[in-house]
Amino acid sequence: MKKIKKATVTLLATALLVLPSLPGQSFANEPAATLNEQNTAADEQATIIRGGYMKDNRLLIPVRVVTENLGAKVIWNAASKTVTISKDEVEVVLTLNSKTALVNQMPITLDVAAEEKNGGTTYVPLRFLSQALGANISWDQKSGQAAVQLNGQSLIIIPDKPPVQIPNEKRLTARQQQIIADKLNEATDLSSIKQIRTHFSPYFTDRFINTIIQNKGLKYKNQMKDVTPSALQYTNNQTAVLTQYVFISSDYETETYLHRKATLIYTGKVWKVDAVDFKLEEYNLRP
Repeated sequence: MKKIKKATVTLLATALLVLPSLPGQSFANEPAATLNEQNTAADEQATIIRGGYMKDNRLLIPVRVVTENLGAKVIWNAASKTVTISKDEVEVVLTLNSKTALVNQMPITLDVAAEEKNGGTTYVPLRFLSQALGANISWDQKSGQAAVQLNGQSLIIIPDKPPVQIPNEKRLTARQQQIIADKLNEATDLSSIKQIRTHFSPYFTDRFINTIIQNKGLKYKNQMKDVTPSALQYTNNQTAVLTQYVFISSDYETETYLHRKATLIYTGKVWKVDAVDFKLEEYNLRP
């Protein structure tokens, strides 16, 4: 039985190694009938996942939401910057910013490395991950959507639109982003600020200042000091989102992080915070 299992793993790794590195155009030109016609019944029951983006003609997808919807387990190791995906007898380990992945401890070279964006979400190449887990994938060029099927589970992945092109003179510098984050930290406790409106008016809209005055500060008092290079995302020429996160707690099975998402609007001269949302996320530490 051990020999059979080992042979299966070897065949899987070999298949991944010899799989042609199709560019995005070739991937997009795969028969759309697989998604549009053959999977019509399955699509009605499919889980819709919005997220993902193209990089070097490869589609990268949010690993946790996709794999968990396929019935796999996901473990994030903050110390080693690795994400481990396991399902049945397959274990996949990816390291952030590394093009080497492990499939059942066998190294595989990726076209695009796993990376972190949007305030802590890990993104991985869809084609590699799907094939490592034994899933079927197809691409619909017309709709710009990917379909994934595995053991009766069907997903439709709708990638995000390409990044908005913002003129350099309109972009927030790293220093400006840090200042906004610092002001949000100050807004967690207003007790020591005498002229709240005057203090925050260069950085917050009047509407948001009214909100924090009414609520006596932000909902959560946690200080979020780090601003990662991917923390700021422009949604259009007039709005942007600054996302940060901070560790809250852990036990033997989970880690909890608090995410803070600040919505910014362009007032004509400067970017100002117009709203802030919080979300608590739990991450599994054990399979």
